Amino acid sequence: MNLLSNKLYHSTVTLVQRIRTMVKHIALYSILFVILTGFSGKNNSEKGNQRAYYECTDPIAIDPSLFIPQQGKVYFHFDTKKSPSDKDFADFVWYNQAKPSDYFTAYLVNTSDSSFRAKRQDGSLIMIQEALDKEGKWRPIEYWVYSGCGNSYFDPLELNPGKYVMIPIKKYSGDFETKIRLRFLQGNNLYCSEPFNAKIDQSQFEKNTENVNGILYHGKGNYLEREDAAEPILLK
Repeated sequence: MNLLSNKLYHSTVTLVQRIRTMVKHIALYSILFVILTGFSGKNNSEKGNQRAYYECTDPIAIDPSLFIPQQGKVYFHFDTKKSPSDKDFADFVWYNQAKPSDYFTAYLVNTSDSSFRAKRQDGSLIMIQEALDKEGKWRPIEYWVYSGCGNSYFDPLELNPGKYVMIPIKKYSGDFETKIRLRFLQGNNLYCSEPFNAKIDQSQFEKNTENVNGILYHGKGNYLEREDAAEPILLK
């Protein structure tokens, strides 16, 4: 009787493990399908706000040959002259949907003494670009669309001390010279990066007013604003 019970128990455990593995694979492939189909109609005209998506690598040990680390902080380092390489970004979902030359490389670096944790949505950090307008006010040139699926958020970023991640950043063009920064959501906190010089089309300040209608991504564009309208904290 005990032998039969043990066999039944182990069979049940094995079956449960297989079911869990199948469910995990189905969820991953479903997310991949939604991302690919959701971005296949991406607007490349650079007119009006653009939809944001910022996939990043897994954490990597800091390499001083890439940049000189600033000590005791979590910060963004921008290399606006370096486009993503096949080696660094070949596994990214967006890679087959856009030209690497349309992006430059950013590094989110942690040289502090504690871990930096941030939510990711389907592999992307939740952030947008914003630029200074003619009046010197920061305004969004991109918008975010949240997913309605809980599985989209199962893989947060855990950036430990001495590590960095690489992020492809969309490059824009136009006749309006300005400064751009990243607006970045981490938990209930809003952060922003140091600004960098860029050119954009002024039509990019026009906010998206149409709802996104997708399988998982739907609703109005989100501009990562706090209810109290507080300014983001500078990561520097």
